[in-house]
Amino acid sequence: MQTKGNPGALAGATEAVHPHHTNDKGNCTLARKRRAKKAGTPFLITPENGDPFRIVVTGRNLWALESLCEAGPKGCTPIQDPAPRWSHYIRELRLLGVEIQTLKERHGGKYPGSHGRYVLLSSVVKEAIGGASC
Repeated sequence: MQTKGNPGALAGATEAVHPHHTNDKGNCTLARKRRAKKAGTPFLITPENGDPFRIVVTGRNLWALESLCEAGPKGCTPIQDPAPRWSHYIRELRLLGVEIQTLKERHGGKYPGSHGRYVLLSSVVKEAIGGASC
């Protein structure tokens, strides 16, 4: 009897050896290496109107939040602080509850148009040793 699909996949017909383990229900799963989780950096966020709360950020979201803190009331723009996905980092921070205002600005040059300037509205305190405030 012929089967459709990959006949070598039936019961190890190709005698291929794959690392695997069996869970408590007897189901076989392929083994995979697990990445170590990054701990992240904790921040205490205080919205303009609301109660303070804690977030932990890593990677580019951490970079964006620290950039906004350093920029202060003048804010950050993708023109002055290039990054591949500023709008995505801002969205991720907003989903965590950080209040960030977007101001539209026009720019000239070879490719005139407009861009956003992101300004941090929430009070942000880094909860590391010493607790630096933004």
